[in-house]
Amino acid sequence: MKHIALFLLANLVYHFSFCQQLIDKTPFDLVDNLIFIQLKINNHPDPLNFMFDSGAGVTVIDTQIGDKLDLKISGETKIGTAGKTLTSKTSDKNQILIGERVKLNESSLYLMDLSHLSTFLKTNVDGIIGVDLLKNFITETNIDAGEMRFYFISGFNYHGNAEPIQLISLESDLFGIPIQILPKGAKESINLVVKIDTGASNYLTFHNNSVSENYLLKPKKRHKVSKGFSLDPTITSNVRGKVTFAKIGNKKWKNIPSVFEIDPVNEVSKRKADGLIGQELLLDFNILYYLKDGIVYLESREK
Repeated sequence: MKHIALFLLANLVYHFSFCQQLIDKTPFDLVDNLIFIQLKINNHPDPLNFMFDSGAGVTVIDTQIGDKLDLKISGETKIGTAGKTLTSKTSDKNQILIGERVKLNESSLYLMDLSHLSTFLKTNVDGIIGVDLLKNFITETNIDAGEMRFYFISGFNYHGNAEPIQLISLESDLFGIPIQILPKGAKESINLVVKIDTGASNYLTFHNNSVSENYLLKPKKRHKVSKGFSLDPTITSNVRGKVTFAKIGNKKWKNIPSVFEIDPVNEVSKRKADGLIGQELLLDFNILYYLKDGIVYLESREK
């Protein structure tokens, strides 16, 4: 009887500790592989549909939504995108509420027209949130459970089964991870850095500088054109192809569809990474972001 009591007590302490770390959780919707969560701004009763984009260095809200919420404009700032630099109105000292207990106070919002994203995705894109959230909370995207979970940074203990991957600091508080790839036709693999980008629905994208420096495209070979846009509605024309394999940690993929940037518009962006990894590959994992310690955990999903 004594042993049973000690066992129950140990389990109670463990679960209490774990629950103490969890602040709140919220369900998400997947739209074209992209994660959307509901949140509220400045105690406004209507929830807004925000995309979770780990590649977004600022929190963006659609201009029309900003007008509806009567946001106070603090000034203007320039935002660099994959296409060009845009001027955005800013609103400071806002409160963002996710669920019942996840609060971001004194938040700056950048007002931009997101109607092109709403049209393309066939869903309301009221805003985009990324790094501002990840800097303030340990954040988990649990695809198996269909929810985002938020934990206190202080006293957090990881209980999963994944090995930590050291993050590599990029521009605008963004972050990347090392990846090993074997380009088509190459005999030796190369090591690159890719930004973790939950705002990209594809597999892999390689930036202009990396494409040329690492000879990722075979000369004289015809490639299919890939058109796209981002936060900036400017249409870019790049090419599609594949890499023989890609490997992150112990996870390896073969014959991966990839976008190779060749459009001169993309060269304007000052990006430190060689490319980005998008949701087609990231959805293989439940991901826990621990930016304070500069690490990320990629947990293989239950399949």
